[in-house]
Amino acid sequence: MIRTIKESIIIISISVVAGLTANAISPKGVPLIGDYSDRLQVDSTTAAGQVKQERQKTKEGFIKPVNIPVDASKKYFDDGALFIDGREPSEFAQGHIKGAINISYKEFKDLPPEKKSEIMKDIPKNRAIVSYCGGGECEISIDNAYEFAKIGYENVNIYLGGLLEWQSKSYPLNN
Repeated sequence: MIRTIKESIIIISISVVAGLTANAISPKGVPLIGDYSDRLQVDSTTAAGQVKQERQKTKEGFIKPVNIPVDASKKYFDDGALFIDGREPSEFAQGHIKGAINISYKEFKDLPPEKKSEIMKDIPKNRAIVSYCGGGECEISIDNAYEFAKIGYENVNIYLGGLLEWQSKSYPLNN
């Protein structure tokens, strides 16, 4: 029994070292400690509806979505941007931002890029999109926004305040 435990520890140790070595020498290696501090950072240049025109490309080659505050979200709404709710269809049916469409992240995320593009084929690649979810601790808006950007959408925005903040401002809803 003790021999089996020792052998298991040796095998696991060798596997960990081999995996770390392969990751370190791979050109597509994954960082062991990721910096995701900007994931929830709101772009201050979008405050008061001043939407930044210059967008950054990621190292993967797509245009990075921008986190926007409530006032910029309302400006996008007033200017006719497409709001996409990433929650489940049943949640969307209970209420959503007026005019929004529902693309459930749970259903969308694992589709191949071709299928994602097919679902969004009627949306021009340069159309302003605002991705949102329930707000609060919900991060579906972020994840969905990146999925849209990865298939070529150029003006994707993330409204972190989501439905909760939108409702608190008494902005237009569909119930």
